[in-house]
Amino acid sequence: MHSPGVRRTVRRILLSVFLFALLAGVGGFYLLLQERALRQAASEARILLTSALAIREYTTDHILPKLSRLPEEEFHEETVPSYAAQTVFRAVARTYRAYTYREPALNPTSPADLATPFEVELIRRFRADPALDEISGIRATDTDRLFYLSRPIRVTQERCLACHGTPDRAPPAMVAKYGSTAGFGWRMGETVGIQILTVPLTEAMKGSLELVGLLGLGLALVFGVAYVALTLSLDAMVVRPLRALSSAASAASQSSDTRRPLPKSGAGEIRDLAEAIERLRTSLGKALVQLGGRGGSRGASLPGREGG
Repeated sequence: MHSPGVRRTVRRILLSVFLFALLAGVGGFYLLLQERALRQAASEARILLTSALAIREYTTDHILPKLSRLPEEEFHEETVPSYAAQTVFRAVARTYRAYTYREPALNPTSPADLATPFEVELIRRFRADPALDEISGIRATDTDRLFYLSRPIRVTQERCLACHGTPDRAPPAMVAKYGSTAGFGWRMGETVGIQILTVPLTEAMKGSLELVGLLGLGLALVFGVAYVALTLSLDAMVVRPLRALSSAASAASQSSDTRRPLPKSGAGEIRDLAEAIERLRTSLGKALVQLGGRGGSRGASLPGREGG
């Protein structure tokens, strides 16, 4: 056994273990942080969507009854449940642009509520599965990554058809303002649009990456110190004692040299091995001395027998 080979093997094993632990630790921590960021975004989106629903409910229960007493030739957008909710969130979006709330439809009354291609796809999914009540996920924009939460808008009350059934049933003031072609033809039980709310994920993702980077640096520092300490310890307690034992064993097997010192330090097993080799070497030396003495006695007696 050659000590450079031991060093190389030990270092490769340590590096492999440390690299695997570093990758597993950083990767696992990153996944946990990402999952935590998504859970927080989902929780925040549900709270905000509940707030939007509360605003709609307030409009229906408190605003609509009062404004409905006004003359029929006047149409007030404040009577529409979605108007107040979307107006409030547009004000929020002026400060926090990534927070948005919309109620897009395939055939809306207001052109501002016309569904985008992405929203159209969500509406189609809700239409295809009437039992589906919520869709969430992540979508990327040019400047941000957004978590979105969407729920279907289904016609479940007859009063909705008063404004969206046929133009002749709708308030004349509404028809005069928006025309007689948009926002009509809805049917009971039909999914006509969605409520969709978005919250930003970019900052949360950046925070996760920063924490992962700090964790990676910390683990690398710890592993580096541990690697140096372990390699130095193994070199002092294993590699050098093994090299001395190998040298002593080689000398004993090739000659009668029993004076080469054996290591007195190192791991306990190596010290036990050194003591065993020392006993073996001592026994071997005694055996060689005895064999040498017997050979000398026989050589001295032979001439005397010939002389007699």
